Amino acid sequence: MGEIILITGGARSGKSSFAESLLNTEEKISYIATNCSAQDDEMKKRVSIHQERRSKNWQTKEIFLGVADLIEQSQLSIHLLDCATMLTTNYFFHLMKKKFGEDFKVIDEKIAGLSENEKQVIEAEILNEWQAILTAVKNNSRQLVVVTNEVGLGIVPENDFSRWFRDVLGRVNQMIGKEADAAFLVVAGIPMKIK
Repeated sequence: MGEIILITGGARSGKSSFAESLLNTEEKISYIATNCSAQDDEMKKRVSIHQERRSKNWQTKEIFLGVADLIEQSQLSIHLLDCATMLTTNYFFHLMKKKFGEDFKVIDEKIAGLSENEKQVIEAEILNEWQAILTAVKNNSRQLVVVTNEVGLGIVPENDFSRWFRDVLGRVNQMIGKEADAAFLVVAGIPMKIK
């Protein structure tokens, strides 16, 4: 049986550093970075800091598609996925590109007009993708440490789409939390075991 450890917290709470501290830097580990595309210098610096902090022994894969297959086929038994929020966001936009094409202007316009039925279908696809990842861990005796943003503690988003997407992210976190063997909430750099 595999093991899932969930690390959640707000932005700059120290959750990634804590997740990395749980792992042996001398051991071969699969680090799944979920493809944050750096659009500006500040984001490029954030990505660079994350990259420099990783052990040279860790094998980094920058992906958000095919994570379940990667876990199933990997020769390594320990995986760190940072982060679930970015994977979910990237997967959502992947679905939107499949549905509406590559033009982000068109996608932005179409997102605002998604029907409730379309939202349910999209959410089901996202949750199915996550279920495949969790099943791959459990069925292949892997360990997966998942970092995610705690999305429900901030202000309520101003528009319908943002509120819906925040709720989707929350339900992803609930799914991972339910399956997790252990879970930690990190606040101000202090990890608290909550499961």
